[in-house]
Amino acid sequence: MKLKILRFLDVAVEYSVYGLIFFIPISIAMIGTFASFVLTFFLLKKVLSPDFTSIKANKMLFLFLLLFFAFMDLSLLNSGPLVVKSLKVLIIKWGRFPLLLWAVVDTFRDPRRIIKALYVILFSAALVGLSVFTQKFLGFEFLRGRGAGGLLASSSGPFKNPNALAAYLTCVIPIVLSLALWKWKKGFVKAGLFLISAILVIASLWALCRGGWLGAISGLIFIILIVNYQRIKKVFWPLFLASYIFFVPLIGLILFFFQNRRDSYRFVLFRGAWEMIKEHPLLGKGIGTFMDYCVLYAKSDTAYYAHNCYLQMWAESGIFSLLSFLLFVGYVFYMSIKVILEEQRSLKQFALIGLTAGLLGFLVHSFFEVHLYSFQLSFLFWVVLGLTVALSSKLGQEQFSKI
Repeated sequence: MKLKILRFLDVAVEYSVYGLIFFIPISIAMIGTFASFVLTFFLLKKVLSPDFTSIKANKMLFLFLLLFFAFMDLSLLNSGPLVVKSLKVLIIKWGRFPLLLWAVVDTFRDPRRIIKALYVILFSAALVGLSVFTQKFLGFEFLRGRGAGGLLASSSGPFKNPNALAAYLTCVIPIVLSLALWKWKKGFVKAGLFLISAILVIASLWALCRGGWLGAISGLIFIILIVNYQRIKKVFWPLFLASYIFFVPLIGLILFFFQNRRDSYRFVLFRGAWEMIKEHPLLGKGIGTFMDYCVLYAKSDTAYYAHNCYLQMWAESGIFSLLSFLLFVGYVFYMSIKVILEEQRSLKQFALIGLTAGLLGFLVHSFFEVHLYSFQLSFLFWVVLGLTVALSSKLGQEQFSKI
């Protein structure tokens, strides 16, 4: 009886994650519903059968994650009169994500489940791309019923604003494209995947978000270098480093020169964030307090986010929190790239390439926006991160067992 219950809970977590993935670009309410299902079923499963194998297999990863949250906890020491708000943000907004990450890593240890999750991403992303086309040419967006501002205006698709659409596409385009690059036996599958990739790229262009373009380019550079690794094996790392040290910043500068007047306000917010950092560089001003102090430090009449995830993280929770987060995601990239380069050509390898490239593009775009503080996009990040960790961990174990 217990085994049947555990099997039910395991499948319930799996399909709740599929539901969460599908509704990320469509419905905030459904995201909350399916995220609650994931966490509830997963906790029940762990109560009935305590199993920490997935954490033990990724000890360094969860150690960096623990450090990240420990330093965010310490930032509460500087929250002052806003300590209650900081505590709520820490527990309610941030606290669910370590558990969500664990649930995804633990449940998706079978690569077949990860491939299914990618198919859900593919289907959901295809609907988003088509909705952008109907918004652009027919004047309505069929997923959320959002109107359009005309052929020359930026498109938002089912999201509230074009930047959110660009962030979503920046993450999913590399995933879809990497699947398209696999040698499918049926030609129409490959053609269909390339068609969807083209639709999503065009939708990204119509979002008119320069940070999104830079993030997408970063992900595509990653795919090109990794897929051609065997051909450029001797010069892979110099090319890899050169691409991200020189080429990506160069593109960023080119896009910067095409800024509009609204971009000037970003620098006002950057200065405000820097003033907060100078006052409390180690532990920050307190998690969740940026908008409260924005008016004071940026000398603005309106409170905004910092338009840079890393600056906001540093301003709110300090340099140690930021470094822990960078170590955390850096370790994910290190393990993923290591596994990819040692893995034989397979659908699983291309899936991992796409997931890693999507994460990279998302984090590059986060230099220009605060996606980790967005409800929809934060769930996208942590779910894709969990799938990346689960797949790289599984493939790494398979490689080790062959030695």
